[in-house]
Amino acid sequence: MRVHAKSFYFSTRVLPRAKREAVEALYGLFRSADDLADEPGPTPEERRAGFAAIRASVAAIVRGEDASDAPWGAAVARALARFPIAIDDILALVAGCESDLDPQPIATYAELERYARAVAGTVGRCSMAILGASDDDSLARGERLGIAMQYTNVLRDVAEDERNGRIYLPEREVERVGRREVMRALAELARNDYREARVLAARVPNDGSRWALLATADIYGGIIDEVERRGFHPEAGRAVVPTPAKLARAARCWVRAYTGFASMK
Repeated sequence: MRVHAKSFYFSTRVLPRAKREAVEALYGLFRSADDLADEPGPTPEERRAGFAAIRASVAAIVRGEDASDAPWGAAVARALARFPIAIDDILALVAGCESDLDPQPIATYAELERYARAVAGTVGRCSMAILGASDDDSLARGERLGIAMQYTNVLRDVAEDERNGRIYLPEREVERVGRREVMRALAELARNDYREARVLAARVPNDGSRWALLATADIYGGIIDEVERRGFHPEAGRAVVPTPAKLARAARCWVRAYTGFASMK
């Protein structure tokens, strides 16, 4: 997390130890799946065998068996024992990552949303189960927050993804209105979904969980602001939130975490 997901890592540091370790455990599992799809080196057969091994390890954990072949096995087992994390959400994410082995053209916003729900909406659902709001409505709102984060990743990595032969911007929409307008529309969709963080923050304990939700949404929103500042030009390079701006956003969220939530449900 510290190396590959700096903003997410930063926003989870104040969580209680059990919650933080559960988040880190799932990140390890999810990162393994993502790297298996993306990192150069393995053959297609080796990648598919790797995904089968991940699913087998998860199944072993569910059965209460040892999954020590997976470096994240023991940590994920502890997370599942402590929190009401849905196995179906974990397996849906693994399947979403595996789908990148045979990428299908994304033509519409609906198709992009379906992909984002699999690879990131599931993360939002799992995260809400850990943070302390696992009712159906909160899981659905957490899913929207995860989708917004995936849209942000798409906007941030357009040029890099294209160099790797992957296009996530809806092709039919790009043909209709142009790439920059599609990026602008995705940015607005993500911003709308980031508002879910303020609703969800009122539903979780104020043990660091509220701040983690607010800070994650605010800092990822800052990435969108930076993409917009650059005129939605992917060639301008990977957009990041500078450290001073990240700290300012974090401080603002800290204040919000301790005020103003009594009336929010």
